[in-house]
Amino acid sequence: MGAQTTQSLVKARASLGGYTATSELASSLFAAALGLSGSKALRGALGDSSADQKALQALAKGAFASLSTDARALIGELVSLPWSSANDLQAALEELGIRTLAEVSGGSDLVGELLAISSLIHSDPEVELAVGSKRASAEAKATLVSALVGGKVSPEAEAIVRHLVSDSRGRRIGRMLMNSAEIVADQGGKGLAVVSVAKPLSAAQHTHIEQLVEKKYQRPHYIAQQIDHSVVGGARIRVGDDVIDGSVATRLQDLRMKLAG
Repeated sequence: MGAQTTQSLVKARASLGGYTATSELASSLFAAALGLSGSKALRGALGDSSADQKALQALAKGAFASLSTDARALIGELVSLPWSSANDLQAALEELGIRTLAEVSGGSDLVGELLAISSLIHSDPEVELAVGSKRASAEAKATLVSALVGGKVSPEAEAIVRHLVSDSRGRRIGRMLMNSAEIVADQGGKGLAVVSVAKPLSAAQHTHIEQLVEKKYQRPHYIAQQIDHSVVGGARIRVGDDVIDGSVATRLQDLRMKLAG
């Protein structure tokens, strides 16, 4: 991610706070992102930081005339910001849509739902292949998602996954869902820590890991458990690209390497 995009994302997230979070706003932002996927020319034009600002505003106004009033206003703010690449504007629209649904979801466990959907998809190779297919239409893949999870998860979780499979842009479904869960957690003021253990954590263990991760990263984290029978004792904690491996198997392997050295 370039410096321009990093700075613009901070401003874009702040701008989102000035609008009422609704499903309609999220849907419009997703539609705008999907529209940019379908038009390389429009994506390139709106993401051109060197272009005249008035021209960009006029182009965005015409291209997204069918969207909600709030969405058009927010998109107008986004196209006036400098982006490191044309694709970054599209990614920002998607992120703001996810953040909007995180606000709409209220008390539901949206992070847990997204991770559970990821596990469900990966548990069935045929489903995983179907939602990642480059040959299937966006509508067909979104319909498949609704058939799988409709009524079993919140409308917000379903909406996020429907969008992701409709506009994958070459990304793997697992990575997209993990990134979305991280965005949702961040919108709630937390990071996301995925804890791999052989058996469910006790309440005391859960609290201990929460405290450990918060101390290390200086912010609270959502703790997501992942049962992995290859983890022999202890736990493996993943936060972003960082891995804290406290499993017995890893400690034994480290010992063997030291002894061998």
